Amino acid sequence: MVLEGAKKLVILVLGLAGGYLITDTRFQKLAFLVNQEVFNLAKFEHNDYGPYSKELMRAVDELEKEGKLVYKWDSDGVSRYYLTEKGKEEFQQMLNQFEKEKVDKAKKIIQEHKDDPLSYLIAYVYKKYPEYAKNSKIKDKVEEWIRYYHL
Repeated sequence: MVLEGAKKLVILVLGLAGGYLITDTRFQKLAFLVNQEVFNLAKFEHNDYGPYSKELMRAVDELEKEGKLVYKWDSDGVSRYYLTEKGKEEFQQMLNQFEKEKVDKAKKIIQEHKDDPLSYLIAYVYKKYPEYAKNSKIKDKVEEWIRYYHL
């Protein structure tokens, strides 16, 4: 199935982040970094706000139907991703399927960036992967952030 790689990436990113992440932007950017730098499991494209994967969102929908993930919007308009017990079990099984070196590298990326201010995370991704920022509607704002953070 086409989404198997994307589903693995979703479970892996959430598992390495401690089982949950807050905001679509943080989820997409962390998954992008892990995908680009370690696993290459999903397809990302440049869109209005930098790298984005439709495949990843379809995988989230499927994982939710399978009872492995909860994706919800809070009343304050913030999206949240949670692995369920079933999802956490799959994450543990997946750890044995990948080379330890790759898992460690992915974990380092997640740990380094999961608590970054969103403006920093976005600026970091745009600076490191400018080809994914070429159509961005927020490019000027991100350029300011890049200067502000001295990236």
